[in-house]
Amino acid sequence: MPAACSDPAELHDRCTTTVVTEGERIGVLAEELAAGRTPVSGGLAVAVPWLPAWTVRDLVAHLGAVHRWATEILRAGSTARPGPASRFTPPDDDLAGWYATGLTELVAALRTVEPDAPAWHMSPAASHTARDWSRRQAHEHVVHRLDMEVAAGVPHAPVDPLLAADGVDELLGIVLPRWQHSAPLATGRARITVTAVDVDRCWLVEVGDGTVRTMQGRTGAAGDTALTGTAEQLLRRLWGRPADVTVTGDPSAESLLRGR
Repeated sequence: MPAACSDPAELHDRCTTTVVTEGERIGVLAEELAAGRTPVSGGLAVAVPWLPAWTVRDLVAHLGAVHRWATEILRAGSTARPGPASRFTPPDDDLAGWYATGLTELVAALRTVEPDAPAWHMSPAASHTARDWSRRQAHEHVVHRLDMEVAAGVPHAPVDPLLAADGVDELLGIVLPRWQHSAPLATGRARITVTAVDVDRCWLVEVGDGTVRTMQGRTGAAGDTALTGTAEQLLRRLWGRPADVTVTGDPSAESLLRGR
């Protein structure tokens, strides 16, 4: 297993490569579903089992909009808040082409915009630079690729454990503080440990007084509630997908950590 990536430039490159590979995999799965070449029939109208309010078309449209939104943020070179992603809507036909164009433009922006250039981000805990977006989009695509595979009825390709662990780290340390002033985090109070057994990483998350504090912990650190599993299973669980994770302690505290 490669060593955990601590160099920001290397992490940016790894995450950008992940956007390419996972983004292309999602596009292929969508095309195969549309053509009836998957175990599940129904084309793009198939529901996504892990996201029952969405069809595959909805999921692809969401990602295509996010591609354009993130590209706009990267190219703006500013920390000013952008318009909503919802204003980017797909055409009635050629969803696949629209998706592919958005992915290509996003990857080009990730590769050409200076990683330290200013960029808006929704979380107060982010660095507010372009490198935030390679990381955010890498993990966005990993999770949604898993969604697409279950919708298509095909086996899940594995997620690299170190990439999955970085996804857990991003969710706990960057994503959660975005919602720290809203329910249930604003009124919650808990100390929760999250342990990824396959990469020997542990996080201690403290929620209280309307703030979320995430620290690198040590395996076996004490908390009121503990989540234990492989990095991939933790990533799934924390983003609200089915996962094989052991939870001990107060289950309501564990639910505070869920991404939205």
